[in-house]
Amino acid sequence: MKLFLVRHAEAVERSGTTPDASRCLTTKGRLAFRKIARRVRRAGIAPDVIFTSPLLRAVQTAEILAERLEHEGPVVVARELSPGFDLRALRALLSDSGSPAEAAFVGHEPDLGDLAAMLLEVPGGFPLRKGAVLAMEADGSARKGSAKFLWMEDGKGTATRLPGASRK
Repeated sequence: MKLFLVRHAEAVERSGTTPDASRCLTTKGRLAFRKIARRVRRAGIAPDVIFTSPLLRAVQTAEILAERLEHEGPVVVARELSPGFDLRALRALLSDSGSPAEAAFVGHEPDLGDLAAMLLEVPGGFPLRKGAVLAMEADGSARKGSAKFLWMEDGKGTATRLPGASRK
C-alpha cells in the first residue's frame, strides 16, 4: 500500500488569543501548499481516503490536497491524527477503512516525522517541513521498518532518494 504523510501548511503563529486548535493557514501557507499539491498530483497520487487531524490548519491543508488531486473519496476528520498520532493509530485508521491501497494522513510534527522514521527505520527522526508530502510504499501490516521511501515534496523540490542516504 502507498502511504502519504502530509504535514499541515504554514499556519498563523501561536498567540494567547487564538486556541491552538483554531489556528488557520496563512495566505502564504495556502499558496505554497497549492503549488506542492499540484506537484504531487503530477506524481500520480490518488489516495482512496484522506485522513486529517481535526485541528483547523490540518483540515484546511487536507481540503486543498483533496481539491488539487480532484479527490472523489472521503476526507475523514480523525481525532487520532491530533497531536500524539502514532503507529498504532495509523494501523487502526487503515484497518477501520478497509485497508486502502493508497491513503494520505494530514497531521503534525513531531508525530509524522517520528512515524516516518519508524516505518522507514531511519535513526534520529525524519522531520517534515510545513506542507511537506512524504510518499512511502509499505506492506499491509504497516509495521516498523516495513516501508520503502518513494519520494518527498516539500516546496524546496522533490527528493527521489532518502535524505542522508549515500549514493550507490
